[in-house]
Amino acid sequence: MRTRNGRRGERGQILVLFALVLVLLMGLAALAVDVGVLRNANQNLWNALDAGSLAGASQLPADGTNADALARDFINRNYPGDPPNNIAVSFRCLIGSVGGSPRLSDVPSVCDPGPGVIWTCNAAVCVAFCEPSAGDSCNTIVVTGEVTVPYGFGNAIGVPEGSTGTVTSAACKGPCGAAPETPIDVVLILDRTGSMAPGGDTTDLENMRTAAQSLRTDPNLDPAHTWLALGMIGPSQQSGGCPTADAPTLGTSTMPADLPRWIPVGLSGTGGAPVPGSYKSSSSALANGLTCFGVSNTYTDLADPMEGARYTLRNSPRYGVATQGIIFMTDGLPNNSVSKGGGGCSSTATSYITEVQSEATRTKDLGITIFTVGFGLEPPHGSGCGSTWDGPSPWVRARGLLAGMASPVDGVPAVDNGCNDAENNDDDNFYCVPKAGGAASKLAQAFKSALNSLVGSTKLVQLP
Repeated sequence: MRTRNGRRGERGQILVLFALVLVLLMGLAALAVDVGVLRNANQNLWNALDAGSLAGASQLPADGTNADALARDFINRNYPGDPPNNIAVSFRCLIGSVGGSPRLSDVPSVCDPGPGVIWTCNAAVCVAFCEPSAGDSCNTIVVTGEVTVPYGFGNAIGVPEGSTGTVTSAACKGPCGAAPETPIDVVLILDRTGSMAPGGDTTDLENMRTAAQSLRTDPNLDPAHTWLALGMIGPSQQSGGCPTADAPTLGTSTMPADLPRWIPVGLSGTGGAPVPGSYKSSSSALANGLTCFGVSNTYTDLADPMEGARYTLRNSPRYGVATQGIIFMTDGLPNNSVSKGGGGCSSTATSYITEVQSEATRTKDLGITIFTVGFGLEPPHGSGCGSTWDGPSPWVRARGLLAGMASPVDGVPAVDNGCNDAENNDDDNFYCVPKAGGAASKLAQAFKSALNSLVGSTKLVQLP
């Protein structure tokens, strides 16, 4: 009897030991599996936040509101599963550091957080809080978030979930603490042909003028480092003190004799620019040229202004040193040129398109970046010329032309996504702005985004 009872006691002890070992094994499984799940979630969160901060920074310093929205969208789209918790977005002004103190000469050309800010510095950079909604110019976006991960085995030991804790990513657009004195030469080309003032209504023309003036006076531009020139679609002549007065005929395009016809205001700026002086002055040649131009009646010649812009940049005193670009804005397809003549509705329109495509290719082959901006290229915009010229969807054909003219980004050609806000947030060099609903501000944003792309790349940064 004692032997049987002893065996029963041993069996009970084994069951107790087995239960204890099982709990231990469950704990080890929780530690191995659930910690691995948490670690994977943490890495996925880092990746999503990095994607969000880079996307948001691409809109800076021009549009903090869109930078915020784009960052959140990319975070949610790049995190597998449910969106991260507690996403927060904030902005900074990031400039260079000299001996642990802010290099204030970077302000406002790089960014401007406004007066009375507190700078935090290390040996390389300084940062200050920045608020776009208050009118500050911000070049850095900071995004934070966290993820709560449900555990599979942790419930067995009373730990049902874990948290990654707050994860932070920051990205900057532009010099980002490096010396901002990189020289930049830009030619802005504006369409002032008849379709920009249909029936004598100059609303579209004035919206374009306002947007261009906003670019000229942008506080982030330093005339010593960024030189600006003005070209017009519709030839110009000097008249009554106005360099952009409408020329009555298309004329010729022999360079350099006819250069003022196509680029009526040459590269302007300080420090050796062909047109000396600060273009930010209201009395500057650039300000005057933007103020006094009117409507052209010579139809739409896109090829000759592109040739003039290329000649201007190729003969800049800083060619080979400066980063060079063309911001090319039009509201339609070409239907005229010096070499082909004609004008208006014509069955030879395809040859006009081929001509401007060739001019754009020659320009890009010189290392000049082309940004194209379509204006009002959405239905029902069109010339009404019929299928021999603009086809059933002239706006689609025009957008396709401009997207093809734009310089690729990292080898990827621009894509036409329509004429809407989404097109202007896809990080390529083709923009399209509808003619209604805040056209002036959206067009100015497109101009500034294009120019900011020349200043420097978007990159992840570590903040002090």
